[in-house]
Amino acid sequence: MEKSTDFSPPSSLTDTERKGEVVTVTDGNSALEYERFLHLDNVFNGPAKKKLIRKLDARLLPTLSFLYLMCSLDKSNAGNAKLFGLLEDIGMNGTQYNLALMYFFFTYGLFEPVSNIMLRRVGPKIWFPFIVCAWGLITTLTSQAHSYGSFIVIRLMLGITEAGLYPGAYFILSMWYTPKEIGTRMAIFYGANTTAGAFGGVIAYGVGYLDGHHGWRAWRWLFLIEGCITIFAGLACLVCLPAFPHQYRAGKGTKWLTDEELEYASLRVKYANGPVTSTYEFRWSDVLSAAKDRKTYFMMMLFWWGGSVPTYSLSYTLPTMVKNLGYTAVRAQVMTTPPYIFATCVCVAVGYISDLKQRRYFCIMGAYSLGLIGIIILWITVHHPSIPGVSYFAIFLAAAGYSAQAPIVGAWTSSNITNPSKRAAAIGLLMLFGSVGGGSIGSNIYISSEAPVYPLGFGFSVGATVLGAMIPATVHWFLMRKENKRRDGLDVDEIERTYTPEQLGEMGEDSPLFRFVL
Repeated sequence: MEKSTDFSPPSSLTDTERKGEVVTVTDGNSALEYERFLHLDNVFNGPAKKKLIRKLDARLLPTLSFLYLMCSLDKSNAGNAKLFGLLEDIGMNGTQYNLALMYFFFTYGLFEPVSNIMLRRVGPKIWFPFIVCAWGLITTLTSQAHSYGSFIVIRLMLGITEAGLYPGAYFILSMWYTPKEIGTRMAIFYGANTTAGAFGGVIAYGVGYLDGHHGWRAWRWLFLIEGCITIFAGLACLVCLPAFPHQYRAGKGTKWLTDEELEYASLRVKYANGPVTSTYEFRWSDVLSAAKDRKTYFMMMLFWWGGSVPTYSLSYTLPTMVKNLGYTAVRAQVMTTPPYIFATCVCVAVGYISDLKQRRYFCIMGAYSLGLIGIIILWITVHHPSIPGVSYFAIFLAAAGYSAQAPIVGAWTSSNITNPSKRAAAIGLLMLFGSVGGGSIGSNIYISSEAPVYPLGFGFSVGATVLGAMIPATVHWFLMRKENKRRDGLDVDEIERTYTPEQLGEMGEDSPLFRFVL
């Protein structure tokens, strides 16, 4: 939404308020609040704003990224444990293993929107420590699995407790960063997922040498160690993770930001699209609005078919794929690290470019294309074991492409939904379908009996990317571009005469003054 150039706020701001006392984000006098934002925007123009952004980055990104690193490790370490004798020790076959991985995504996906709504209502200072400690405890209990049934129960519980981290972190970032900054931050955060693949291989490599210590197999040590680290991270959230900016009260702020910085951090996100803004009050009607919105389902298609299916299938199968190239089980673990490091670098670079150019669609399509090229090359070269180097190179491309698309999908969603409650629900809903559908399918398309060529897995990944993600992304972009052009032809003066600022704010992104980020 463009800032209205003829907006004239009342001159009722008191001298005390002008001197910097905190005016918290409310749904009260929006004209007064917007005048305060303009004043602060002028104060923070230049080095002061950069200093504020550095403070936000230093507090939010390491905390959320480390949590996601642990979430990704605890979710995908079953692939590493498989190479250390998990299946044989608890009496599972390959089919049962794939089914157990699939069951995880049922509870994981179903509880994503529920968790995001809880996060929106109680805030991250309460909700995140609770869910992180809970999944850390479940991970440690995985080391005690003794049968196929117990492993399934543990995976279902892990899905419930881990569900809130990924969509919740995206929502937290959207409450602190403007649409022009969020792509890079989401990419840095999501880079923890790809970094988890690197760390997972290194940790598994080290844990492999604990095999047999105190009568425990290496896979049991793997779950125990990672679970304990996660519990510690959950307790650290009580200190390291801030609340939502609008939850701080005047005069009772936070030590890591000054009162003025905290106030500006709140207002700059609220008024990023101009003086007309959505309510910050939680309403169930906004949750329902997200469920009815076409944008939610288009983004769900991208997250599902272009993200979850190829990403999960790759993360669960990569150690086995590398082993099939001729490496030992322990060596295969560490050989999975370089592709994930490369993927992390590409992920952050694409996020930065998407913010710089504000062209989300083209960055997403570029990421899909890179991943698709990698999968196709890998599909061809696995039939030629004499060229393992080319296959290994293709893994780099596939891991980078499918990792880089995810944060831009999140940023595209956040930029085009202005109401915080609706945005929280939309992120949760699109991830619900993406996680249940993508995770359950992705964990079952690379069938052990088809190794090492995996015709079903490779074919399904290619089809899902093109038909399920690239085409819907193009349709979504075209429809928003068409709507922007229609709104460009409208008479702004007539719109402002027809609607009050409150009515325009209530419309959110449906306001004729709003312009979608393409």
